[in-house]
Amino acid sequence: MNSLGIPERRIVLTPYTVNNEWWTERFKQADRGAARARWEIPEEAVVILFSAKLQPWKRPLDVLRAFARIPAADLYLVFAGDGSLRSALEAEAKSLDVAARIRFLGFVNQSGLPETYTASDILVLPSEYEPFGVVVNEAMLCGCCPVVSDRVGARFDLIREGETGFVFRAGDVDALAGVLRMVVRDGATLKRVGRAARERMTTWSPLTNVDKTIGAIEYAVTL
Repeated sequence: MNSLGIPERRIVLTPYTVNNEWWTERFKQADRGAARARWEIPEEAVVILFSAKLQPWKRPLDVLRAFARIPAADLYLVFAGDGSLRSALEAEAKSLDVAARIRFLGFVNQSGLPETYTASDILVLPSEYEPFGVVVNEAMLCGCCPVVSDRVGARFDLIREGETGFVFRAGDVDALAGVLRMVVRDGATLKRVGRAARERMTTWSPLTNVDKTIGAIEYAVTL
């Protein structure tokens, strides 16, 4: 809005949200162990999740390449989604010799996403174009540590660096690998950020959106 020349006094923030209550309730019901058993991933492993269409602008290959640079036998990468890049991802996973620690779930219906997030530890959204990205909301509500590119709009509102998540430069695989390496090696940080992410969402809710929208309307009539 600022870049369009709209004055600050005419800009009001209304949070872009999902149904927090629905996600929180299903997070509580989700069976992390059962999901990992289906995925054939050990309970003690660290799981990185990519949850989006496997399309070029989402940059799923960046996640795969960053993952391959972290030599950890107890680290797995799960792709929840389908798209034109799936065959390329499968081929590159083999060429990088990490296919045994990669899981392709294909399309996951929304009803199955809470368990998918709950069974994961880190969400990576490396998009080169993402006006907001409510997948970040969803993951944070389920206690996932979000790692997003600087082209993801949600980072401005939801990510406090090192507190509720991490941000890296879009397309910089080395930077992404560095963030993931740090988080994976520090279990305490991973858990702390996951908890803080869930707490952050308590003030980024549909109710807050309604209150802010009403406030914006009331303010607009006074201008």
